[in-house]
Amino acid sequence: FLPPAEPSRSVSRIRSESTRGEQIGKGESRMDLIHKIIAASGEVKEIEEVLKKEDARLQKTKESELTQLLANLSPADHTLGYIRILSYMAKEGLKDIGTFARLASGLLLKGTNLHLDKPRVYKIGKHFGRACIMGSPKSGILPLKRAIDQMCAKKPHILTPLHDTYVLLCILTKCYNSALSVIAVPKYEIEPKANRMTMTDYLCYYYYSGKVCCVLKRWEDALEHFQAVLTAPSDGCISAIQIEAYKKHMLVSLLLHGEVVALPKQVTNNGVIGKCKEQAGQEYQTIRFGAKDSVAEVTRKATEAKQVFVKDENWGLVKQVLAAMADQKIQKLNKTYATLSFKDVARLADLEDEKEAETKLAHMIEDGKINAVICTKDRMVTFRDDDHAHGGRTGSGDGDEEVAMKLKNKIHEAFELSAKLREIDYKIKTDPMFVKRNSMASSRKEVVYPTHAQTDHAATGYGMSESQQLRHALEKSKFER
Repeated sequence: FLPPAEPSRSVSRIRSESTRGEQIGKGESRMDLIHKIIAASGEVKEIEEVLKKEDARLQKTKESELTQLLANLSPADHTLGYIRILSYMAKEGLKDIGTFARLASGLLLKGTNLHLDKPRVYKIGKHFGRACIMGSPKSGILPLKRAIDQMCAKKPHILTPLHDTYVLLCILTKCYNSALSVIAVPKYEIEPKANRMTMTDYLCYYYYSGKVCCVLKRWEDALEHFQAVLTAPSDGCISAIQIEAYKKHMLVSLLLHGEVVALPKQVTNNGVIGKCKEQAGQEYQTIRFGAKDSVAEVTRKATEAKQVFVKDENWGLVKQVLAAMADQKIQKLNKTYATLSFKDVARLADLEDEKEAETKLAHMIEDGKINAVICTKDRMVTFRDDDHAHGGRTGSGDGDEEVAMKLKNKIHEAFELSAKLREIDYKIKTDPMFVKRNSMASSRKEVVYPTHAQTDHAATGYGMSESQQLRHALEKSKFER
């Protein structure tokens, strides 16, 4: 009789052989895919065709295998294929965050033509930013800055989903001047469908930008950015970002103007502002209406609520507002009196004594906040006309040349915005859907859109150069006067 067969050995042998065959097959298919990507590098359509067939398999591929695939590609030479494969790793529940951050950093630093696959680059950039926030924030600044520069090369005034992450990393690492290089460029365009930008990205960018401007004491810019958060389109629901922006907007307004600046009625949702006011708390309203009380009384109330302000990261702003209250009261004296004694200044400005009044006056004269002369012998201060006073917190103490340069830049910025509005107007009017709808409405004698393009080009300045438009505007204003 023959000995009985050993089923366990035969089954294990078959399994091992099949597993080895699968591994060889995977290796062959992996190398074939790499060769195809290398052959199609630089061509968007070819990369799409190559990876479209492998999409279902790559979606299920493990992170380790994707890492092995990327190890055979160069982010500089095979950028498009590298983006496609790395985008499969950029998803929730990422296990090896360190490896992904390293690969994404290499892509954003060395990759070329990143703008050819914007949606996936934005996806990779957002996940890379989160990884840096949890790990090393400073390591993400340079890669994201390079990615933003490439994405905005043709449209420098566009806002992308990477802007808010970049500014946040700059705040975490206290690289405020690096953030300012991006914030200083005005943002006129947003493409939510093309770059998958969300309202959260928009609100976060302007809120973080406002915080950076506060640190750099660019109060006017900070006010403008917080205003952008509060006037964002809304259906009546408020965001936690808007509540925090409301608090900072109030404090910066008090610091800069001594009162809360009213938001433009045309774009302000009063319901949103009312809800933000309720959520901000009574402590902020105490500071807001503290001008009626003495500085000492407001300081006492603010100190009692210090924990609230510290929790909101606004204690530094509150202290600057309290310090500015005395300055603002002295500035009002400058408009009312010609000469005052130090004793009267201390009484009217709620200061402790004459010595503090003298010190405060000296600092304000040095900073250019008031135009006055101190007589230490008579213990008096003489206020002069405010025409030559300059400086102050807003940084307006510039020479005539600098003022002229700022004015020129503002005019150039206004012309750029005007050109952008004309471009958007043209796109809307030539959009097939709009033309179809407008023709249907005109047949029913309904007005859908004001066709101001039919007005005289000479009256609107359309087609003129910047100098011609400026000359035309000046002549028109003289004629109207």
